[in-house]
Amino acid sequence: MSFRDFLERLLPQGQLARRAEPEPPWIVVGLGNPGDEYRNTRHNVGHWCIRQLAGSRSTGAAFQGKQLVRLADTSLGSQRTVLAISRTYVNLSGEAVNYLLTRFRCGPEKLIVALDDINLPPGAIRIRRRGGHGGHNGLKSINSALGSEEFKRVRIGVGKPGTPEEQVDHVLGTFDDEERALVDEAVSRAAEAIAAIIAHGVDKAMNRFNSAPENQGRPRPMA
Repeated sequence: MSFRDFLERLLPQGQLARRAEPEPPWIVVGLGNPGDEYRNTRHNVGHWCIRQLAGSRSTGAAFQGKQLVRLADTSLGSQRTVLAISRTYVNLSGEAVNYLLTRFRCGPEKLIVALDDINLPPGAIRIRRRGGHGGHNGLKSINSALGSEEFKRVRIGVGKPGTPEEQVDHVLGTFDDEERALVDEAVSRAAEAIAAIIAHGVDKAMNRFNSAPENQGRPRPMA
């Protein structure tokens, strides 16, 4: 009798298979461009959110540098969670996300992406359970790389440019002091929203955080 046969007789049916295939972690990715010149730009608020998550909790999160991402294999609450900052340019974000899902053997349903949104005013956030790219090149790249739109997004408002022709300069620009204060608060709430998705599910998190864009106050307590 092989050792595996012995274990299958000893353990309840199916328990050996479950032990051999542990639950995949949550993958939380912040989008942005690499390099110090982009660190404080509107396009990089996804990076800010991941740093907020890593720094605001007693996770012992330590980022490791990989070719496509910087990642910390940690936990949020009781859930194993990989926090990742993309090291690709935004329009190549799919390469970083595909690497993470392949490495950790995850499906898109365990993926949460934090990113900027020009269609939301500074200070607003919005959770989406799935969807198209809405013109965002990072989401466009991820949708294409995964062949799926079935992943969760936490969008952080950065304000709309004056004209479509100004969009590139807008997202690669920085905030004024008033906008920065609103966006810093939104980044903190986005980090809370991600933790709520993992702990309570996307429906409860959406009910709590998806307030009207003009509502810049704190979200109501989780029911």
